[in-house]
Amino acid sequence: MTHEIKTLSSEVIYQNQWMTVKEDRIQRGDGSKGVYSTVEKPDFVVIIPLQDDQLYVVEQYRYPLKARTLELPQGSWELTPDAKPEAIAAGELREETGLVAGRLTYVGYQKLAQGYSAQGYHIYLAQELTHRQQDLDPEEYGLTARPVTKTDFLALILDGKISDATSVTAFLLAQAKGMI
Repeated sequence: MTHEIKTLSSEVIYQNQWMTVKEDRIQRGDGSKGVYSTVEKPDFVVIIPLQDDQLYVVEQYRYPLKARTLELPQGSWELTPDAKPEAIAAGELREETGLVAGRLTYVGYQKLAQGYSAQGYHIYLAQELTHRQQDLDPEEYGLTARPVTKTDFLALILDGKISDATSVTAFLLAQAKGMI
């Protein structure tokens, strides 16, 4: 594979347990040079919990937006990078919603923001749900879960009230595949 951009040098600008920000000095195919910044984060999962005609969504405060948002449950296990996506999906579902899936079905894989990151996400449909208790991480303080109908979920997307691209893409991909 021929690369259109050659990395001349790379420097870690910032790093914590959740992400690494890098600044690369690059040379393009035409010989011009520049800077390209990237964010490295592990892949994550998004779960579509479906029971009858209802999806379970979470609502939480998103600091960058300074607002509470509705989303599908999602997350990663940064401290367990070798965990299988299906195990992460089952764990995140239980943690955020208190739901346990009797059946997890793989929907697909998407990239999040390929203009600045290689991070992607695995999408799972969770069915045959039983209710337990939430087990939130400290970072998820105030997160709540509730059911909405599939029709209402789509209406919330169309009204711009669900604007999380991951949730929108996961729902639409599962719908396009005839899974929901």
